[in-house]
Amino acid sequence: MRLVELSRREHGGLRIRADLVEATAASQHLVPVVVSEFRKAATQYPIVFAKNPETGRFNSYVLNGLGVKENLFWSGTGLDVAYVPLNVRRQPFYVGMDGGPEAAGGGTNVLCIDLDSPCVDPSGKKTLVNPDGTDSAYLKEVLSVLNELVAGKAATEQFIAHLLSLRLLAPILLDIALDDGTPLTLTGLYGLDEEKIRELDESEIARLWKAGHLDLIYSVLLGTGQLFNLVRMRNQRIATSRAWHSNAS
Repeated sequence: MRLVELSRREHGGLRIRADLVEATAASQHLVPVVVSEFRKAATQYPIVFAKNPETGRFNSYVLNGLGVKENLFWSGTGLDVAYVPLNVRRQPFYVGMDGGPEAAGGGTNVLCIDLDSPCVDPSGKKTLVNPDGTDSAYLKEVLSVLNELVAGKAATEQFIAHLLSLRLLAPILLDIALDDGTPLTLTGLYGLDEEKIRELDESEIARLWKAGHLDLIYSVLLGTGQLFNLVRMRNQRIATSRAWHSNAS
């Protein structure tokens, strides 16, 4: 990765291959999501929580696979999903800091681009700057995605802090055998403790509702059932692989 601050003048001639954006998630089993995505994401992904290995703080993710670097939604040419998370759609762009006094919490957000990304390619059809020097429609779309991510960061942290204050996060326990007999165990992922949610008193439920967090809890609970869809997809891949090897021999 080679992140640099995007300069309209210096990088205005760059072209982006938007057809390769989804490929950046081909080996991502976890993709970070913000709370504004929960309702859409829950229709096809499990929404899980995991600790950042660097900070030890919880973040929210969609789960794409049952093993590290496994994305069961990757077809080989694209993501077979109705909703692509913002953190995939933003590629190859990032939000950085302008070099201000970061240690004191200062500095401002700046738009960055990964010049080493395969999406940055002279054959790309997407441009960053119009002939008159204004931002292209494509770049405006990217900025909208990044703005939603930035705006959603604090709201997501507040939601997770609320869950932790009520001790509603619990490790996900999935210990099953796949159709070929292979044992499958998930570790390091957290979901919602439904028993503790049912034990909440009316005043706490009211506080969750007022904070806008009750709907988010429902979305996470809805997405939990998608774990079984991932198991089904893994079994399908095993069956397809077996059939291919059988035919090849």
